[in-house]
Parts: sequence; C-alpha cells; structure tokens
Amino acid sequence: MNHTSSFLKDTSGNFALVFGILAVPVMVAGGLAVDYVGLSVEKSKLQNAVDSAALLIARAGDMSETQAMKLAKTTITTNYGINVAKVAVSMVDGDATVKASMDQALVFGGFMGRKNAAVSAEATATYAYTKYEIALVLDTTGSMLGGKLTSLQNAVIGLVDGMEALGLNKEQLKFAVVPYAGFVNVGPEYGPTINGAGKVKKPAAAWIDQDAKAPIPQSDLPSDFSRFAMFNHLKVEWPGCVETRVPADKILHDVKDTVPDITDPKSLFTPFFAIDEPDNKWGYPNSYLPDGGKPVKGNKATEAEKQDQLARYGKTGEYKKPKNTDDAIALTGKWKKVKVDNSPSNFYSNKKDPKGPGFGCEMEPLVPLTTDFSKIRTTVKALEANGSTNMLEGVMWGWRVLSDREPFAQGAPKSDASVEKIMIFLTDGQNSFGNLNNDLGSAYTSMGYLVDGRLDGMTAANIGQTNNALDKKTKAACENAKEDGVTIYTIRLEEADVGTGKMLEECATSSAHYFDAPSRQQLTPIFDAIKKGVVKLRLTS
Repeated sequence: MNHTSSFLKDTSGNFALVFGILAVPVMVAGGLAVDYVGLSVEKSKLQNAVDSAALLIARAGDMSETQAMKLAKTTITTNYGINVAKVAVSMVDGDATVKASMDQALVFGGFMGRKNAAVSAEATATYAYTKYEIALVLDTTGSMLGGKLTSLQNAVIGLVDGMEALGLNKEQLKFAVVPYAGFVNVGPEYGPTINGAGKVKKPAAAWIDQDAKAPIPQSDLPSDFSRFAMFNHLKVEWPGCVETRVPADKILHDVKDTVPDITDPKSLFTPFFAIDEPDNKWGYPNSYLPDGGKPVKGNKATEAEKQDQLARYGKTGEYKKPKNTDDAIALTGKWKKVKVDNSPSNFYSNKKDPKGPGFGCEMEPLVPLTTDFSKIRTTVKALEANGSTNMLEGVMWGWRVLSDREPFAQGAPKSDASVEKIMIFLTDGQNSFGNLNNDLGSAYTSMGYLVDGRLDGMTAANIGQTNNALDKKTKAACENAKEDGVTIYTIRLEEADVGTGKMLEECATSSAHYFDAPSRQQLTPIFDAIKKGVVKLRLTS
C-alpha cells in the first residue's frame, strides 16, 4: 500500500514525459513560422517585381500585349531572379495590370502533407492625374537644313503621338511650339488691322507697342514713329516677329516674364522692322531702297538725324512728330511712294530670302498651348531651316507660352500643383549676334544692331564677347523660368562647342535633364527618354 502511494506521488519524470508529448507540435509550429516568414519574403519580392513590371508597361503606353508580356516576364524573371510559374498581362484604357504566381517550396510543410505553397501578386499601374503643358522650343536656323531638321521633325511628332496615345483626358495634355532662329515669330494676327483709308480698324494686341511708345534705340526711326505705319507705307505686311525687350532700371524685361502693361511702355513688345541698309552688298545683306548715304550711328543718333534718314523712305517736307499710328499713317500718306526691292539677298550663302522690312523673320509663327495636336504636327512638319541662333528669345518665348500671364496667359497658374510645366529646348549651334564688319557692327537682330547698344551696352565687340553676353542672358532666363516652376530639358545636337554644352547643362533642371546628341539618329531615343521622364505614374493596386 505504501509502495503504491509512493509511486503515485513520484513526479520526477513528468517533465520528460510532457516534453516528449509537446515536442512534435512545438517543432511543427516553429517550422510553420519559418515557412511563413519565407513565404512573406518571397511574396514581397514578387510584389515588387510585379509593381515594377506594371509601371514599365504603363509608361511605355503603346506596346502590344505580346510585347507587354515579354517585358513583364523579363522584368520579373531576369531583373528580380524569380522563376515564375504564370504571368498574365492586360491593358485597358491606359491601365496596365500584371498578375504573377509561383510555387514556393516549404521547409516543414511536408509534416502537414504539403511540399509547396502558392505565392501570387497583382499590380495595376495607371497615369497619375497630372496635367502636362509642354513647350517644344525648336532651333530652325540655317544649320538645321536637311537631315537634321527631318530627324527633329520625326522625333517631335513621335513624342506628340506617344503622349497622345496615353489616353489622357483632353485638358490633361497641351502642347505649344516655339520655332526660333534670330527672332521668334509671335504671329501677324497680333498686329493691327489697317483699312484702306489708312486708319487702324482693329488695334494690335495690348502687349504690342503699336504706337512706338517704348524707348527702343533704333538706327533709323525717330521715337514715337509707329513701325506699323512704315510697313503700311511700304506696302509690306508685318510678318509677326518682335524684338527683345530692353531692361528698365532694375526690371529685367529681357530675361524675366514681366507682365506687359500699357501704362509702362518699356514692358511692351516692339514689333520687328528691318531698316533699309546701305547700298553696299559686301557689308550689308538687306538694302532694299536706293540711297547713297550711310545709316546713322546707333544709339548716339539725334532725333534730327533720324528724321533726315526718313528721306530714303520717301519723306518730303517738314516732319511732325506723330501722336499715334493713325497720325503716322497720315504723315506717310504725304510722302513719295517708294518701291521695295524684294529680290533675294545673296549676302549669306545659305540664305536667299527676299529683302525688305521683313528680312530675318522667315520662321513659322509659334503655336500657343493647345489641345489641337493636329495643328502641332502640321506646324512641326512645316518648319524650314533659316537664320542665325538666338537662344535667349527661344527660352523666353518657351517660358511665355507656358505662363498664365500675358502675352498668352493660357498656362495654368503656378499654384496649381497638378500641372507639370515642361520646356524641351533644342539647338544645334552656338548663340550668335550676327557680328559683321560694317558700320552697324552686325546684321539686324532682335536687339537691333550692335551699335544700338542694346546688348549690355556694348556698341563694339567681337564675336566671342557678344556670344558670351548672349549665353549669360540665356542662362539667366533659364534660371528665372525654373524658379517659376518650369522643368527644362535641353538637347545639344551635333554641336561640339564645350561652352554651349556647359551652358545648356546649366540651363536644364538637372544634369539628367540635359542630353548631348552627337548624331541626329539619337533624337528619337532622346525624345522617347524625355517622354518616359515626363509621365507620372501611380499604382492603384
């Protein structure tokens, strides 16, 4: 009896017994935990791979499902080292969905009768609700003639086609085109309409200096003498180009997008007017009226000297300062009629444009922001190579078409965080002021002649000095545009000048936004890369 009681009370072997009973479930639970962690890691890796594949397919936009499937498998298998049992891809209305599944071997699953477990992931990528305002600022100078211009046109149209294929809402995507050479043509429709009676029937746009109130140094025309009146007198239509605004005090109208204000004439845009140059075909490209004299010396000319210069335009009798364009037209109505020699200028080997007051403004007019992509394509296809390189004007008008301020005011306000303002700027050359060995120091430019002193006050300078001054202003314009919220991509095409490359890289938003293209064949891949950098995507699942 006592032995039995002692046996029943003896607990010295209970731990071993309990451990033996519990060891199996504890080991199974631990093994399952290991398997769970392993599955979670693989699930995370697969999800990352599927996310990347969906984003890449959505960004490409215009590929077939076969191409999309190949890209998905390559991304998941090659880039992430995952052997996937099954991949499915679908694309609907710009959304890209990728599904993938795989079997993951289990370490302890065999205890439960399972050697593998399925791991799956799914992701859908779509375009984030972003509005895109894109200004295409394109070099159309004479050096672009031939294959370079054709390659540029194809690359730009490819970008427009690719962006349109994204299937965004109509108001989400707008393009503008700014062709530039020595000038930018804003469009003749912004000038005044003058009727047969010599009266302004419809005034110029409010931002145009119709009545010549801006104090612009000019070698030939007296102050307050409307250039539109002179075009009318010479029976030539104003082609649409405007000149670079002159800085006023501390207001840098030339490199800042200051708002034109009719109460501040210095802020207005002066219409281009190419004066009649001396009859010396070796020193001047644009003599279109007979004369025997020389032009007066730039910004040092007196009003009396400028009035005397009007004789070759037909002025007779006493000159009375006009009050406005109507007054100036009435004044020229009393002058002798003169005939403009519009024969081709043979001064430049690559430029055979007709001489006259419109000489130098042969580029296509810019197209402000629009959702009419057909118009953008038509304009790009119509581009012709002509003229010298004025990057400053290209950058400034590229900025202006993106702005919500006049002249065009079609851009979204800077405060709208849903809008991406993008300038794509291309050039194939260096800045050029057009220096010439003549009494005026240059050809006619958007800053008049060199002797007019509108380029940093210089009235005499060599090519290096004027080019450096233009580079400095171009860079300042880029910096100001970037501060205003514009993302700038720059492209240097087949131009070896180191200084130009450095300036363009500094103009760009970052070094990643600068592209150097030693060959025109690189333009299409570059514009495709820009498109991929521009488009904003997001994962919805």
